[in-house]
Amino acid sequence: MSLLVCPRASLHRRLAFFFSRTLAIGPRQAGSASAEKKPSTAKSATSPSLEDLKPPISSCPAGTVLSGLNYLKGQPPVLAMPDADYPGWLWDLTNPKKRSVVEDVEPGSDAEKRRLRRENRQLLRDKNKFGAR
Repeated sequence: MSLLVCPRASLHRRLAFFFSRTLAIGPRQAGSASAEKKPSTAKSATSPSLEDLKPPISSCPAGTVLSGLNYLKGQPPVLAMPDADYPGWLWDLTNPKKRSVVEDVEPGSDAEKRRLRRENRQLLRDKNKFGAR
């Protein structure tokens, strides 16, 4: 079973595998055009700031018709709003949840029992899902 599809492989191991493969490619060839350029030490007045280089938060620009959201007849189409009109918590939904530190949990406590029960359930689900068919 591949490391990337193995349900028991931790996220850390998968990311380490990905980045090790990415870095194994190595630097660009010496003859390429980008390698011949020398970085300038002085900041250019026309260079964009870091804020300008950030990608937009939403995946569609304001005013885009969002198809599939308007299910009532006779209503105007649903349009995307500017990013500033949406609440701030909306953009945090895609971030992974922060887990409590395992070292802070005392052995035999209720929190540890819940964590072990949750992990064992997930192992059983994975075993049933990926087991022999």
